[in-house]
Amino acid sequence: MAIDPTTRPGRPVALFTIAFAVLGGVVDLFMGVFAKVSSIFWRPRLPGRAQSPRRRRRGLALIVGGIEGPSFFNYSMAVGVLKSRYRGAVVRFDWNTGIPFVRSLINLIHNRHKERQADNLAAMILEHQRVYPGAPVSILAQSGGSWVTLRALEKLPDEAKVHTAVLLAPSVSPGYDISRAASRCAGSLVSVGGPADYIFLGIGTLLFGTSDRVFSPSAGWIGWHYHPPRFVEMRWHAAWVRYGYLGNHTSSSSRAFISQVIAPLFAVADARSNR
Repeated sequence: MAIDPTTRPGRPVALFTIAFAVLGGVVDLFMGVFAKVSSIFWRPRLPGRAQSPRRRRRGLALIVGGIEGPSFFNYSMAVGVLKSRYRGAVVRFDWNTGIPFVRSLINLIHNRHKERQADNLAAMILEHQRVYPGAPVSILAQSGGSWVTLRALEKLPDEAKVHTAVLLAPSVSPGYDISRAASRCAGSLVSVGGPADYIFLGIGTLLFGTSDRVFSPSAGWIGWHYHPPRFVEMRWHAAWVRYGYLGNHTSSSSRAFISQVIAPLFAVADARSNR
């Protein structure tokens, strides 16, 4: 008797995917607590050479972390870029400092604070372009930092563009219009998300709201409703497990994943690496 290839053979794969997603959410709970506690005692700094004038002349990658504040996650993102072939400067934009634990709430719900920080980020981009004309700027943001990044891009004048902006697990409502932000990217505005991010970007933003203050699951979990020009949505693939990204929230900052998959998107700066 012939077997229909569209039925039962696919079930084990589906069950594996579901089990993997559940496991990823459990990992997020533990890693979320770890990040908050460890940030009280441990604030690793990037080496000074990461933002030397020589590297700045080749380009600039701005790291914009989540609402938890300066943490292991945004440090890991920066190190991942430095370990790649990217030869531009790497700078963390610390929009999210403050009293541990309290700052997470402020960074989530305080709209004026986020707008001020978006202004600061836009100003940093423009200043770099003024001092180092022609040196491309790229942005790597995670979670709540994705909203600050989107607003900063929207505030840039028409003639000012970044090369690429990557949003890891963005805690932004899926219906938000990202067309203006995408238009400020000479390359692409890229969003990365996965099915195992149901704790922070599913249950979390449904109960406490997204960074743009909509009470719904976030685009980083369920995807975006609209895909304007220059926007690319990258959904989790099982092959990325080898790089440490499990499709959940916290592992989107895996150094190997950033180094091998994300940082190559900033490759325009590599052509300037001999300068």
